[in-house]
Amino acid sequence: MDSHSLSSLREMCRTKRVLYVEDDFDVRTQTRKMLELYFKEIVEFDNGLDALACFGHEPFDLIFTDINMPKMDGLCMIGEIRKLNPTIPIVIFSAYDNTEYFLKTIQQGVSGYILKPFSFKDILETLEKIMHQLSTCKLHALALIEGYYWERATQCLCKEHQEVKLSKHETALFDLLTSSKQRVFSSEEIEIAIFDDDFSDNKRVRNLLSRLRQKLGCDLIQSIYGEGYKLRWLH
Repeated sequence: MDSHSLSSLREMCRTKRVLYVEDDFDVRTQTRKMLELYFKEIVEFDNGLDALACFGHEPFDLIFTDINMPKMDGLCMIGEIRKLNPTIPIVIFSAYDNTEYFLKTIQQGVSGYILKPFSFKDILETLEKIMHQLSTCKLHALALIEGYYWERATQCLCKEHQEVKLSKHETALFDLLTSSKQRVFSSEEIEIAIFDDDFSDNKRVRNLLSRLRQKLGCDLIQSIYGEGYKLRWLH
Protein backbone atom coordinates (compact mmCIF):
# COMPACT_ATOMS: atom_id res chain seq x y z
CA MET A 1 0.00 0.00 0.00
CA ASP A 2 1.27 3.48 -0.84
CA SER A 3 1.39 6.35 1.65
CA HIS A 4 -1.88 7.85 0.39
CA SER A 5 -3.74 4.55 0.86
CA LEU A 6 -2.28 4.12 4.34
CA SER A 7 -3.31 7.65 5.31
CA SER A 8 -6.81 7.07 3.99
CA LEU A 9 -7.09 3.77 5.86
CA ARG A 10 -5.92 5.37 9.10
CA GLU A 11 -8.53 8.10 8.71
CA MET A 12 -11.31 5.53 8.25
CA CYS A 13 -10.17 3.48 11.25
CA ARG A 14 -9.35 6.23 13.74
CA THR A 15 -12.86 6.51 15.23
CA LYS A 16 -13.47 2.74 15.39
CA ARG A 17 -13.65 0.78 18.63
CA VAL A 18 -12.19 -2.74 18.49
CA LEU A 19 -12.81 -5.90 20.54
CA TYR A 20 -9.70 -8.11 20.47
CA VAL A 21 -9.72 -11.66 21.88
CA GLU A 22 -6.51 -13.72 22.17
CA ASP A 23 -5.35 -16.03 24.97
CA ASP A 24 -1.61 -15.86 24.19
CA PHE A 25 -0.28 -12.88 26.14
CA ASP A 26 2.76 -12.24 23.92
CA VAL A 27 0.74 -12.43 20.69
CA ARG A 28 -1.98 -10.23 22.17
CA THR A 29 0.49 -7.60 23.35
CA GLN A 30 2.31 -7.41 20.03
CA THR A 31 -0.86 -7.34 17.94
CA ARG A 32 -2.46 -4.70 20.15
CA LYS A 33 0.53 -2.43 19.49
CA MET A 34 -0.10 -2.81 15.75
CA LEU A 35 -3.82 -2.12 16.05
CA GLU A 36 -3.27 0.93 18.25
CA LEU A 37 -1.53 2.64 15.33
CA TYR A 38 -4.88 2.80 13.55
CA PHE A 39 -7.76 2.44 15.98
CA LYS A 40 -9.23 4.73 18.62
CA GLU A 41 -9.58 2.07 21.32
CA ILE A 42 -8.72 -1.61 21.74
CA VAL A 43 -10.58 -3.60 24.39
CA GLU A 44 -8.91 -6.97 24.91
CA PHE A 45 -9.77 -10.30 26.54
CA ASP A 46 -8.04 -13.66 26.83
CA ASN A 47 -11.17 -15.79 26.42
CA GLY A 48 -14.39 -15.80 24.41
CA LEU A 49 -16.79 -15.94 27.36
CA ASP A 50 -15.67 -12.66 28.94
CA ALA A 51 -15.43 -11.01 25.52
CA LEU A 52 -19.01 -12.04 24.72
CA ALA A 53 -20.26 -10.61 28.02
CA CYS A 54 -18.54 -7.31 27.24
CA PHE A 55 -19.93 -7.23 23.70
CA GLY A 56 -23.43 -7.57 25.08
CA HIS A 57 -23.09 -4.30 27.00
CA GLU A 58 -20.68 -2.11 25.03
CA PRO A 59 -20.62 -0.85 21.41
CA PHE A 60 -17.89 -2.07 19.06
CA ASP A 61 -17.17 -1.49 15.37
CA LEU A 62 -14.88 -4.45 14.65
CA ILE A 63 -13.78 -7.73 16.23
CA PHE A 64 -10.45 -9.55 16.02
CA THR A 65 -10.35 -13.01 17.59
CA ASP A 66 -8.39 -16.20 17.94
CA ILE A 67 -10.17 -19.59 17.59
CA ASN A 68 -8.61 -21.85 20.24
CA MET A 69 -9.24 -20.16 23.61
CA PRO A 70 -10.30 -21.16 27.16
CA LYS A 71 -13.86 -20.92 28.57
CA MET A 72 -15.36 -20.35 25.11
CA ASP A 73 -13.59 -20.79 21.76
CA GLY A 74 -13.69 -18.24 18.97
CA LEU A 75 -16.23 -20.04 16.80
CA CYS A 76 -18.74 -20.42 19.64
CA MET A 77 -18.23 -16.79 20.60
CA ILE A 78 -18.81 -15.65 17.02
CA GLY A 79 -21.98 -17.73 16.84
CA GLU A 80 -23.37 -15.97 19.92
CA ILE A 81 -22.27 -12.55 18.68
CA ARG A 82 -24.02 -13.14 15.37
CA LYS A 83 -27.28 -13.58 17.30
CA LEU A 84 -26.76 -10.11 18.77
CA ASN A 85 -25.32 -8.44 15.71
CA PRO A 86 -25.34 -10.16 12.30
CA THR A 87 -23.37 -7.44 10.50
CA ILE A 88 -20.36 -6.41 12.62
CA PRO A 89 -17.08 -7.24 10.80
CA ILE A 90 -15.12 -10.09 12.42
CA VAL A 91 -11.51 -11.05 11.62
CA ILE A 92 -10.02 -14.35 12.78
CA PHE A 93 -6.37 -14.81 13.67
CA SER A 94 -5.61 -18.53 13.70
CA ALA A 95 -2.89 -21.14 13.39
CA TYR A 96 -5.43 -23.53 11.87
CA ASP A 97 -4.80 -23.99 8.16
CA ASN A 98 -7.36 -26.58 7.14
CA THR A 99 -10.56 -26.69 5.15
CA GLU A 100 -12.80 -27.68 8.09
CA TYR A 101 -12.07 -24.57 10.15
CA PHE A 102 -12.08 -22.33 7.12
CA LEU A 103 -15.55 -23.52 6.08
CA LYS A 104 -16.85 -23.07 9.62
CA THR A 105 -15.67 -19.47 9.68
CA ILE A 106 -17.33 -18.82 6.31
CA GLN A 107 -20.60 -20.14 7.75
CA GLN A 108 -20.26 -17.68 10.62
CA GLY A 109 -19.91 -14.79 8.17
CA VAL A 110 -16.40 -13.61 9.05
CA SER A 111 -14.80 -10.75 7.13
CA GLY A 112 -11.22 -11.99 7.23
CA TYR A 113 -9.10 -15.03 8.12
CA ILE A 114 -5.43 -14.33 8.89
CA LEU A 115 -3.06 -17.24 9.48
CA LYS A 116 -0.48 -17.12 12.27
CA PRO A 117 2.27 -16.08 12.23
CA PHE A 118 1.10 -12.90 10.51
CA SER A 119 2.64 -9.57 9.62
CA PHE A 120 1.35 -6.02 9.90
CA LYS A 121 0.94 -6.09 6.12
CA ASP A 122 -1.55 -8.98 6.47
CA ILE A 123 -3.61 -6.91 8.93
CA LEU A 124 -3.54 -3.82 6.75
CA GLU A 125 -4.67 -5.70 3.63
CA THR A 126 -7.60 -7.19 5.54
CA LEU A 127 -8.50 -3.82 7.05
CA GLU A 128 -8.48 -2.19 3.64
CA LYS A 129 -10.97 -4.78 2.36
CA ILE A 130 -13.24 -4.37 5.38
CA MET A 131 -13.26 -0.57 5.29
CA HIS A 132 -14.12 -0.70 1.59
CA GLN A 133 -17.01 -3.05 2.35
CA LEU A 134 -18.27 -0.76 5.12
CA SER A 135 -18.11 2.25 2.80
CA THR A 136 -20.06 0.32 0.17
CA CYS A 137 -22.67 -0.76 2.73
CA LYS A 138 -23.26 2.85 3.71
CA LEU A 139 -24.42 3.52 0.16
CA HIS A 140 -27.24 1.03 0.79
CA ALA A 141 -28.14 2.36 4.25
CA LEU A 142 -30.79 4.98 4.94
CA ALA A 143 -29.59 7.62 7.39
CA LEU A 144 -31.98 8.69 10.15
CA ILE A 145 -31.63 11.17 13.01
CA GLU A 146 -29.66 10.50 16.23
CA GLY A 147 -27.11 8.32 14.40
CA TYR A 148 -29.58 5.58 13.47
CA TYR A 149 -29.70 4.04 10.01
CA TRP A 150 -31.76 1.38 8.27
CA GLU A 151 -29.95 -1.40 6.39
CA ARG A 152 -32.16 -2.15 3.42
CA ALA A 153 -30.48 -5.42 2.46
CA THR A 154 -30.71 -7.02 5.91
CA GLN A 155 -33.75 -5.05 7.17
CA CYS A 156 -31.87 -4.07 10.31
CA LEU A 157 -31.99 -0.88 12.34
CA CYS A 158 -28.48 0.04 13.49
CA LYS A 159 -26.65 2.67 15.47
CA GLU A 160 -22.84 2.88 15.47
CA HIS A 161 -22.70 -0.53 13.71
CA GLN A 162 -24.72 -2.09 16.54
CA GLU A 163 -27.98 -3.70 15.52
CA VAL A 164 -31.07 -2.67 17.47
CA LYS A 165 -33.20 -5.71 18.22
CA LEU A 166 -36.66 -5.15 16.76
CA SER A 167 -39.83 -7.17 17.08
CA LYS A 168 -41.56 -8.58 14.00
CA HIS A 169 -44.07 -5.70 14.02
CA GLU A 170 -41.34 -3.07 14.54
CA THR A 171 -39.34 -4.46 11.62
CA ALA A 172 -42.44 -4.41 9.42
CA LEU A 173 -43.06 -0.80 10.46
CA PHE A 174 -39.58 0.34 9.40
CA ASP A 175 -39.83 -1.66 6.19
CA LEU A 176 -43.03 0.21 5.34
CA LEU A 177 -41.87 3.69 6.35
CA THR A 178 -38.56 3.37 4.46
CA SER A 179 -40.37 2.40 1.26
CA SER A 180 -40.94 6.10 0.51
CA LYS A 181 -38.96 9.04 1.84
CA GLN A 182 -41.61 11.62 1.01
CA ARG A 183 -44.84 9.92 2.00
CA VAL A 184 -46.80 10.28 5.22
CA PHE A 185 -48.40 6.94 6.08
CA SER A 186 -51.82 6.90 7.70
CA SER A 187 -52.62 4.80 10.77
CA GLU A 188 -54.87 2.65 8.62
CA GLU A 189 -52.09 1.94 6.12
CA ILE A 190 -49.70 1.01 8.91
CA GLU A 191 -52.25 -1.22 10.59
CA ILE A 192 -53.05 -3.11 7.38
CA ALA A 193 -49.36 -3.58 6.54
CA ILE A 194 -48.28 -4.74 10.00
CA PHE A 195 -51.10 -6.65 11.64
CA ASP A 196 -52.23 -9.75 9.79
CA ASP A 197 -55.90 -9.74 10.83
CA ASP A 198 -59.21 -8.04 10.11
CA PHE A 199 -59.41 -6.23 13.43
CA SER A 200 -59.35 -2.43 13.18
CA ASP A 201 -58.04 -0.42 16.11
CA ASN A 202 -55.38 2.24 15.56
CA LYS A 203 -54.61 2.15 19.28
CA ARG A 204 -52.33 -0.77 18.38
CA VAL A 205 -50.30 1.54 16.15
CA ARG A 206 -49.99 4.14 18.92
CA ASN A 207 -48.90 1.47 21.40
CA LEU A 208 -46.33 0.12 18.93
CA LEU A 209 -44.87 3.59 18.42
CA SER A 210 -44.82 4.26 22.17
CA ARG A 211 -42.86 1.05 22.90
CA LEU A 212 -40.46 1.83 20.07
CA ARG A 213 -39.88 5.34 21.41
CA GLN A 214 -39.01 3.92 24.83
CA LYS A 215 -36.63 1.37 23.29
CA LEU A 216 -34.75 3.90 21.14
CA GLY A 217 -34.79 6.84 23.54
CA CYS A 218 -35.91 9.23 20.81
CA ASP A 219 -38.69 9.86 18.28
CA LEU A 220 -37.43 8.42 14.99
CA ILE A 221 -41.00 8.46 13.72
CA GLN A 222 -42.75 11.80 13.46
CA SER A 223 -46.48 12.17 14.00
CA ILE A 224 -48.14 14.50 11.48
CA TYR A 225 -51.40 15.76 12.97
CA GLY A 226 -54.44 14.64 11.00
CA GLU A 227 -52.31 12.76 8.42
CA GLY A 228 -50.25 9.98 9.93
CA TYR A 229 -46.57 9.15 10.42
CA LYS A 230 -43.22 9.44 8.67
CA LEU A 231 -39.60 8.73 9.48
CA ARG A 232 -37.32 11.55 10.55
CA TRP A 233 -34.55 11.38 7.97
CA LEU A 234 -31.10 12.84 8.52
CA HIS A 235 -31.25 14.69 5.19
